[in-house]
Amino acid sequence: MKYEELSKKIIENVGGAENVSKLVHCSTRLRFQLKDLSKINKEGLKAIPEVPGIKDQKGGVQVIIGQQVDEVFDTINSMYTFEDTPMEQEALVENEKEKNPFVKFMNLLADCFVPLIPVLIAAGLTSAISTLISTFGWLDTNGTTYKIIDLLAEAPLYFIPFIIAHSAGKRIGVKNSYMTMAVMASLVYLNVSGIAGEETYLTFFGLPVRVATYTNSIVPALLCVFAQKYIEVGVHKITPKAVSTFLEPLLTYLVLAILMLVALGPVAEYISDGLAWLLQVTVNSNKWLVCGVLGALMVPLISTGLHYSLMPVIVANYMVLGYDTFWAGPSFAANMALAGAVLGYAVITKKKDVKEVCVATGTTALLGITEPAIYSVAFVNRKVLYATCIAGGIGGLVSGILGVNSYGMAPAGLTSIPVLAGSTFVNGIITIVVAIVLGFVISVIINKAGEKNVQ
Repeated sequence: MKYEELSKKIIENVGGAENVSKLVHCSTRLRFQLKDLSKINKEGLKAIPEVPGIKDQKGGVQVIIGQQVDEVFDTINSMYTFEDTPMEQEALVENEKEKNPFVKFMNLLADCFVPLIPVLIAAGLTSAISTLISTFGWLDTNGTTYKIIDLLAEAPLYFIPFIIAHSAGKRIGVKNSYMTMAVMASLVYLNVSGIAGEETYLTFFGLPVRVATYTNSIVPALLCVFAQKYIEVGVHKITPKAVSTFLEPLLTYLVLAILMLVALGPVAEYISDGLAWLLQVTVNSNKWLVCGVLGALMVPLISTGLHYSLMPVIVANYMVLGYDTFWAGPSFAANMALAGAVLGYAVITKKKDVKEVCVATGTTALLGITEPAIYSVAFVNRKVLYATCIAGGIGGLVSGILGVNSYGMAPAGLTSIPVLAGSTFVNGIITIVVAIVLGFVISVIINKAGEKNVQ
């Protein structure tokens, strides 16, 4: 197998297969959950040529691979079998102490939303295709072909409560996440069934049931999962074992569904309204500042994984407005600034192997895959990192001032430019050009200034 030797080295340096309790991956990283953190050989992992870097995570380690992560993941799973058992309690407690409650809560939300990213990317790029078709008149927008493409773009966001219910249920640890999906189906069906007619409130045994729109929403599904966690425990305690097979799921479903319809569903609507207001007054009203800061700090955020903690806010922005107003601009600015800075360093450095790494990782950064460039170049030569942050901050500031909207989610790279297609498309292109040029020029200047020290 192509990655067999690499896989052996990685497993050896995370303490062996017997030390791995779980292995998953994202777009560029292998994410190991380990039983004993003391068995990790970090220096050994860093010494592997195909590994640009590593990152600590709760209960394990992230091994950065790059675009080949899928193949490496498949190779490891074909060679080893891992027991999905918890890591040592001492290591877990020690790691948890490092996180305050807010950080832990944000990380929990991030864990719920990260599995959604491929779905959101697929929907976003499909939406971009739909926009291009309608803008350039490639198809008749009244024809069924275009309407089906548009449907494929909208469906994942329309039914996102089901997707979040399943993802959050697995992360939080409910007994059956499909039960959560069934309850969310009852809420959505109330909205589309026509039972309410023009009424704002219905009654259920005298209890008021507010008619709300639960499609395109995230808060109700999250509240439903949290409530189910406790309802399942209570129902299990009071249900006789002789009839638990049918009575326990029935009671769980009815209690949870009624609680959501009467209380938590309406509460979720008020929370969603409050979140929309908060986004408006804190983010969209100060977009130039938010975008500038995000553009400057995006690379450090990516390197620590903290950018995933912002995912709930980004998704909420899509749910409220139907498009993103503050994330895509800084993301494109930061990634393009990184690409420009790394390629600028490639022009200056006199060392052939460093030049080759810069050209390779700078090119992948242009496509939106940034970790190889971050760990192989920017964190090795801090001047490249400084150039990236400066250019990214200026590019983000430009995107905030001009206004850059994104109509879908995708890795911020040149191949994903169609997600910017819309009324602010030209502003997005300006942001990208400014970031690339400034990243390149600033990197050349500050590296040239210390040319005698460049290796």
